[in-house]
Amino acid sequence: MSNLTFEVSFPISLNTFLDNYIHNVQRVDKRVEEYAKDPNIENIHDIRTAIRRLEASYQSSPKQLQKKKIKKYVGISKSLFKLNSEIRDSDIILEKLSHEGQIPEQQLGPLKKLLVRKKDKKLSKALSVAIDLKKLNVPHPVKDSNIYKHDKMQKKLTKKYNKIVNNFASRIEKNLPVVISDCERIEELHEIRKDSKKLRYLFELLLSVKDKTNENVDKDGRISEIKDNDIHGVPGLIGTLENIQDVLGVIHDYDITIAYLKKHHKYEHNGVENNIATVRKNKYEQFVQYCKSDLLKSGDGFFINKYGIM
Repeated sequence: MSNLTFEVSFPISLNTFLDNYIHNVQRVDKRVEEYAKDPNIENIHDIRTAIRRLEASYQSSPKQLQKKKIKKYVGISKSLFKLNSEIRDSDIILEKLSHEGQIPEQQLGPLKKLLVRKKDKKLSKALSVAIDLKKLNVPHPVKDSNIYKHDKMQKKLTKKYNKIVNNFASRIEKNLPVVISDCERIEELHEIRKDSKKLRYLFELLLSVKDKTNENVDKDGRISEIKDNDIHGVPGLIGTLENIQDVLGVIHDYDITIAYLKKHHKYEHNGVENNIATVRKNKYEQFVQYCKSDLLKSGDGFFINKYGIM
């Protein structure tokens, strides 16, 4: 294993970063509008991903781009994200109990009531937060900030961006051997899931808005390779991170369902928990196989050898 020290080998352009930052703010504003009108499953997903992308922009931006207006906007957005994550969890748990859990209707009834009650409570709060967010003047990361000396700002951005990316990359590589050797290391497994998602959105900031338009996205929603030699490997890296995120997201859904059943142990559902645990075990084994056959075959970390991060 390496010393877990990374340095991104492709540069981040200040102009591209600013374009993405502005675009990500505008996307949250649009998604909030749609969510407030109809908080359905699709709009819950869209507002969560939009907020994650905005958070990536804000987190990696120099302090000159983190003025009061944008800081407040991001803060409220994160509150909305948290509430919608809990809403989503309620939907997922109910789905897993009904399908993979094969829970009898008689046993499902009491749990369903609890889940629906919790969801309705969180949804009411989330809609209130969404309204608060809509009331704010949509901040402009550039106009609302004091950008001086392009070269100096570029250096600040590069330094901060690389530091954050290196941190996430190191944590993923550190945790991978741990989770593929022990299926019970749930905390580390879900840290990889979250870090992969955050790192993916950070790498998206290297691509221009045009690179991410429909003409450059394949039928599976993946960004195709681009011609810019400085960042030609980025779409492949994003795709790998998305693969990790997807498979660990599925495992996470089973884990929160199992945790929910354990919390409400007064209901008789041992068979249900076993059913879900069996499916979870199969998904975990698929993840381990994916890691061993692709990610770790380079021996010194897939970030280092496969994507030029060293």
